Amino acid sequence: MTDSVNAGAVAVVWDLDGTLVDSAADIAASLNRLLAEVDLPSLDDDRIRDMIGEGVRTLIRRGLAAHQVTPDDGRLDDLVERFLVIYSEVATRSTRLFPGAREALKTFGEAGLRQAICTNKPEAITRQVLDGLGIADCFDVVIGGDTLPRNKPDPLPLRTALAELGVPPEQALMVGDSAIDVQTAHAAGVGVAFVTFGYGPGPSNPYEADYLIDDFADLPAVVAGHSTRRAIT
Repeated sequence: MTDSVNAGAVAVVWDLDGTLVDSAADIAASLNRLLAEVDLPSLDDDRIRDMIGEGVRTLIRRGLAAHQVTPDDGRLDDLVERFLVIYSEVATRSTRLFPGAREALKTFGEAGLRQAICTNKPEAITRQVLDGLGIADCFDVVIGGDTLPRNKPDPLPLRTALAELGVPPEQALMVGDSAIDVQTAHAAGVGVAFVTFGYGPGPSNPYEADYLIDDFADLPAVVAGHSTRRAIT
């Protein structure tokens, strides 16, 4: 497996929530606690799961919109700040790596691939989750939703990650679970693998991803094949 990865792959850039980690339970608990603090009913975990992916601000806006509440910008700023305090207390309480994720990270690391995180989750909490799950050392670069002036699907975060890795777009593969990840990768000129077990819709709607991944055991061969194909063309 390691030899096949070494055939040409250079870097893998990972989304976090819904891709590497299943964090939906902790995010849902935090949002529901915030809703309770503003005297609003809780939401079903599955409904909140569908709200994840575009950053904390959008998550809270969607949670409030479910109750027909539209806060002004100042109020939303306060709620974002409060949510981050709540979430930081439970960020790894129920959050777990998806099956095979740790092994894939290890395989790529041992093969000498550069790896990065590119997520819309705030950087500080992203690092907290990576530390809590014991995988922080796997990544050369971590780009969070507040690291730069713009976040995904703008290509700036991915391009910045690749620049810091010293890897050109054609020698990298992004791995994600949402339309946002696919749009980001395409905008940056990077190939993208869509994990079918994440928070986004399944393989019936892969958002024109280059690859569909049902199991992380399949990813090393995809990375090697993608690199080889791009190098030839």
